[in-house]
Amino acid sequence: MKKHMIKNIIICALAVTCALLTVRLWFGNFLIQGLFPNEPVVAASPAHQRMAGGMIESARMTIKTGADEEMQETVYSGLSAHLAWEISVKAISELINEGSFDRSGTLDEAFENQIFSQEHIAIQYNFSMPTSFFREQFGQRPGFLSSVFGSFETLLIAPQQGVINFYFISNESTFHIFILEDEQIYDDFLNYFAQEPQYIQSSDFEIAWRNPIGEQMLHADVRPFVLFFFPNPVAASEGVTINGVYTYVDSTRTVKFYPNNIVELNALLGVRSSGPASLASSLLAALDMLDRDKASMQARGEPMNDVFLAGYSFGPSEEQWNFYFDYIVGGRPMDIHGIKGIDAGALSHAVEIRVMNNTVVQYRRLMLNFFESVNAYEY
Repeated sequence: MKKHMIKNIIICALAVTCALLTVRLWFGNFLIQGLFPNEPVVAASPAHQRMAGGMIESARMTIKTGADEEMQETVYSGLSAHLAWEISVKAISELINEGSFDRSGTLDEAFENQIFSQEHIAIQYNFSMPTSFFREQFGQRPGFLSSVFGSFETLLIAPQQGVINFYFISNESTFHIFILEDEQIYDDFLNYFAQEPQYIQSSDFEIAWRNPIGEQMLHADVRPFVLFFFPNPVAASEGVTINGVYTYVDSTRTVKFYPNNIVELNALLGVRSSGPASLASSLLAALDMLDRDKASMQARGEPMNDVFLAGYSFGPSEEQWNFYFDYIVGGRPMDIHGIKGIDAGALSHAVEIRVMNNTVVQYRRLMLNFFESVNAYEY
């Protein structure tokens, strides 16, 4: 009798285990992830590299290597591959780990001229960077910066008299100075500034664009570019056309492609969380979607312009983060509304991404390839 009971218990346990595995096989971690989970991102993905191996790229980086005004370079694209960025990120990491607070004050014109005229590297954002998020990217000393101030737009790094000064500047004309004493990093800055600089000369140029879908924009041309939005492309509908808008659906998402080359993903979110996800994790989800879009374009032999984070917002729901990206063309930022012949529709930026619970629930992008040209034209 006892053996019979044990046997029944074992059989029941196996049955429950099989049921659980079957549910997980069909639905994934449904109760946690909802109906539209972001596919897991491997640690080596470009999005993780931008966030974990350093910090999120700013809108631009200005490098001044001498007293003359022309001895200044502004970099808009490829920041993370730039030696100045690498040195700066290393210095910031050590500052957060070992640095100290010096003083705060009001940025008047005389002091501004003084600090911006010296050799420096300035990292500038198009939005107010929260210090809690900025520090979180380095995982050191919680509250080190946020205990002094809440946000900033510009970080100017300047080696001077054996120490490295960090000026965190906000648009409210306030500054906060932190100091790092590190002989090796100090020498890294001096050696970098001693190199023969190569400056980007500003020049007027026109912007041309290419439609990767083709001029006809037939259903057969559009479909390959939107299938990557679906985990199982076979399950996506063949697409219907209403007023020139191609629409593709499966059980959890809808993808539309508009006549003005705007692609729009809207996805369901099955489970509400108890509170909002962090800015860092939400931005990581947005960057990962961008990376997958770019990889999908490249797999079809089509380039996709580099982008920079132009801004972000929170809301209107308490669980939603919105991220706005703009294209870089010819090493410079581009405003999609400033290009003649381009209909950006309701888009305020080239790419707009809405994230809830670390899941991309809306993704909109102007799907055109832009490039520098003497005589702009469309083909």
